[in-house]
Amino acid sequence: MSTAGGLFVLASGVQGGHAPTHDTLWVMGLIGVLAIAAAPIFIYLRRRARRPKPVGDQWQALAVMGELCPHGWQAQITLYGWGAPVPADAPPSRVPLVELEWKQFDEESGRVAVARRVWAATIEEALQAMVEDRWTDVTLEQIEDAAGEEDLGWEG
Repeated sequence: MSTAGGLFVLASGVQGGHAPTHDTLWVMGLIGVLAIAAAPIFIYLRRRARRPKPVGDQWQALAVMGELCPHGWQAQITLYGWGAPVPADAPPSRVPLVELEWKQFDEESGRVAVARRVWAATIEEALQAMVEDRWTDVTLEQIEDAAGEEDLGWEG
């Protein structure tokens, strides 16, 4: 008899290899527990893959903002040193602040469509805050477009 044929014979139920019912329940329970434990991991990994990658430097910020503002944008960074007077609307901070003012331009007129200011402790954090601010705008625009396309029946 060949080795493969011998394995099939040893693995068959003819040899009297029935597992007791309680062992089967234990195995099924263990499979259920592992499936339940794997679900949050799967959800976390799926959401993590959808998140935009953080901006690490000015070149990434240029690339991302270029995609998010196809009709043009402009940013100005102001660094405040220790003891320098800051605008009244600056957040309280124990470290010198970075102010980033950015503008998005309109397609038709070339005028400023959006003007915002973000504050951070570092230039990298300010660039990331600017990109996140624009991502929020894009998400809200998508929601408005989707709501506008649906007939919600609110009109009289």
